[in-house]
Amino acid sequence: MLSILVTMGFLCTATASAEVMEVTQPAMVLANRQGVASLVCTYKHIGNAKEIRVTLLKQTGDGFTEICAATYTSELKTFRVEAVMQCHISPGRNNVTLTLAGLQASDTGLYVCKMERMYPPPYFTNMGNGTHLYVIDPEPCPDTAIHLWVLGATASGFFLYSIIISAVLVGKAIKRRRCLTTGVYVKMPSEKLEKKVIPFHITGNCNKEGEKPFPSWDGESANSLKLKK
Repeated sequence: MLSILVTMGFLCTATASAEVMEVTQPAMVLANRQGVASLVCTYKHIGNAKEIRVTLLKQTGDGFTEICAATYTSELKTFRVEAVMQCHISPGRNNVTLTLAGLQASDTGLYVCKMERMYPPPYFTNMGNGTHLYVIDPEPCPDTAIHLWVLGATASGFFLYSIIISAVLVGKAIKRRRCLTTGVYVKMPSEKLEKKVIPFHITGNCNKEGEKPFPSWDGESANSLKLKK
């Protein structure tokens, strides 16, 4: 009878402990471009546990695959880590952070946190509702050499185009200037030379009687020129 009471008391204690222990985790996590994701598992009502074990499980079909696990003390000292992929575990007060690295698109899936109270007895465990982890493969970086080649070709094209436009504009300006210039230089007399010019006049002497006088530049008639000869 006593053994039955002890057994029932132990089962009631374990059941009560299992009921009060709660594990929560985010509904969704997105990995960054470097394939790194952090998942925080929070727990409470774990009692006076001295040794705690956390296990990250991935749902595969109808079952689960263990990804990584660690056991740490209440002083938050991790002393054993078991991992299938790159996994870093950082325990905290009432939570533990699991950082996964090297993720690929094939690692997308549902991840579940499993918390276990290892010591002191009684032992009990509980699991979270799961976190949907999404991993997107990073796009390949474009070739910088191609971009530099395209940029250089574009700059050279604009430079050549500007040279052609400048040459056309200069040619039109020179042609317009030639059309406006006669090309013949005529030296105009100054005002002093214009005043020294003596206008021709008609003299009153005639060569023969009844003939009209000839014009002369120096005031002499044509007859006077003949006599001088």
